[in-house]
Amino acid sequence: MWIRTQNKKELVNVIKVEISSILGDKRNKVILWGRFAPDGIFSSNRTSLGMYSTMEDAIAEIDEIEKCILNNPNGVYTMKSN
Repeated sequence: MWIRTQNKKELVNVIKVEISSILGDKRNKVILWGRFAPDGIFSSNRTSLGMYSTMEDAIAEIDEIEKCILNNPNGVYTMKSN
């Protein structure tokens, strides 16, 4: 699925979306990553799709991506601002 990043600077054909916390961040920010190819030996093959204040906000965004996939599997999803 094609996803436009939160900063509107990239359009990525992702094969997987995953959440991770930013280690050492006192504000507990959460990043949604889009993986566009399997990991290589020297690269992670992923890009940041967006940053969210809470895990709940990030999960809500994944829920919206899922709805978009179900309703329009060939469409483009644009990440929401936080």
